[in-house]
Amino acid sequence: MRRPRRGPHLIDPADLADADSVRPPGGSLIDMHAHSSNLSRDSGVSVDDLIAQAKRRGLDAICLTEHNALWPDAQIRELSERHAFTVLPGMELGTDVGHVLVFGLPRYHPELLEIEELRRIVTAEGGVAVQAHPMRYRPGRQPGWEDMRRWFDGVEVVNGDHSDTVGGYHHTQAMELGLAPVGGSDAHSRQAVGRVATAVPGYVAGVYDLVRYIAERRTQPVDMRPPRSVGRPRRGRPLREP
Repeated sequence: MRRPRRGPHLIDPADLADADSVRPPGGSLIDMHAHSSNLSRDSGVSVDDLIAQAKRRGLDAICLTEHNALWPDAQIRELSERHAFTVLPGMELGTDVGHVLVFGLPRYHPELLEIEELRRIVTAEGGVAVQAHPMRYRPGRQPGWEDMRRWFDGVEVVNGDHSDTVGGYHHTQAMELGLAPVGGSDAHSRQAVGRVATAVPGYVAGVYDLVRYIAERRTQPVDMRPPRSVGRPRRGRPLREP
């Protein structure tokens, strides 16, 4: 059994930027990458504590992106109603080209771990696929630029476990490739929730609102960590409609 992961850059939540200071006018802030101990063995925080912390941080929604597992719709509704907070289902898949965040799929099955099959199913189901933490070393096949355009709808250009910045290399590459830039905390602990988020220009009632914003490339990563945590400017500008 895996032990809960210890994040290398745990920051006191009191030192994170206030969500209201970076939320786009009329828009929403979503932590798009979080793992609970209920379904992810490397997490040390329960789903209820994850959601409570996201609400406490002033976010508008949190995505449960468990490893190769999906929360059933009925449980997502129950969690959302009980916490009076928007909870969205997703998955982090360990594919043959690295980890991929997917949203809008109805279930997990092993065929999703092969990238060409994943892309076919995501397209057929009307979902989206986002390359997770490309700044992290991964063995095996390495996607080229054309592969990324073909396989992914977005790229997690800022991840809470890494020092990459808004406006940095991965953000620039995603924009040049025409892919949606997103950010996620990659939370495996309560303290990690809301380190990084994705801003969208409107309300998010359910996962298909998020899918639509990613598909339309209307997302912006927002880093709420203090500059001193990595010694460089961290915060993104609020997203505005074009």
